[in-house]
Amino acid sequence: MKRMGSKLLIYLVMLSFIILNISATAGAEELMVFSGAAFKKPLDDLIQGYDKARVSANYGAVTAMLTQLSLGRQGDVFVVPSPDIMEKAVQKGVVKKESVRNFIYAVPVIVVKKGNPKDIHGIEDLLRPDVRFAMANPETVYVGQLAAEIFDKNLPSDKLNALRGKVQTYAEDISKLLSYLLMNQVDAVLGFDFLKGWAPDKVDIVRLRPNEVIRIGNGQIGITVFSKNPQGAERFAEFILSDKGQEVFKRYGYLTSLKEAYAFLGAERPVGGAPVVSQEWIKR
Repeated sequence: MKRMGSKLLIYLVMLSFIILNISATAGAEELMVFSGAAFKKPLDDLIQGYDKARVSANYGAVTAMLTQLSLGRQGDVFVVPSPDIMEKAVQKGVVKKESVRNFIYAVPVIVVKKGNPKDIHGIEDLLRPDVRFAMANPETVYVGQLAAEIFDKNLPSDKLNALRGKVQTYAEDISKLLSYLLMNQVDAVLGFDFLKGWAPDKVDIVRLRPNEVIRIGNGQIGITVFSKNPQGAERFAEFILSDKGQEVFKRYGYLTSLKEAYAFLGAERPVGGAPVVSQEWIKR
């Protein structure tokens, strides 16, 4: 009888524990993050480890994310790779200006296969007939805009036209851009330095000369004006900005300070800002 009583007590305790967990889950905060695809890997890890809310995330070209936010008027947190994009969100009445903060920096580089089998060392090597090259869409993707600006500023018109003519594809976001390289569809892409941290055993990076880089990217995070849970959104943003959050970004190869970014590039350059892209890239 005592054994039966003990079993019943254990059962009741376990049942209570399950009920409490179900109740806690049912009452947990829900947050929605809209983010440029440049932050997918670390954000996925951080979301999985976040225990104060159920967080869902939408990733893609950041201009498309801004359009979704503007039209849908739902979502709590917006994460972008450039201050000029965040400023557009503020001007459109999508993000609270006072909530915007910096958290990572990104330097444009050429990304190649591990070991650099095509022996690519700079922009002009992308013009070689044996090199297949891709870039992100300069109309919608920030790193694509930076790439177009870099080529416009550093190549004479004949070589610029030749490069435009040999672009294999224009990726719809930076994640898909890297996938073309990993799937052996191209030999090189112009992306950001942290892509090495996304696939350290499969890719290497070729640094551009400091004078070739016009500006560097700067990740920013902000709270939307129509968040139904601004306090919860703020807590999640603080988690991303915390030492623990930044360690996850570092693990994936991101530069978490401006000093690191300048040291990586070997020079100081403007942070963010709207790239100047010629109409030829848009008309292509």
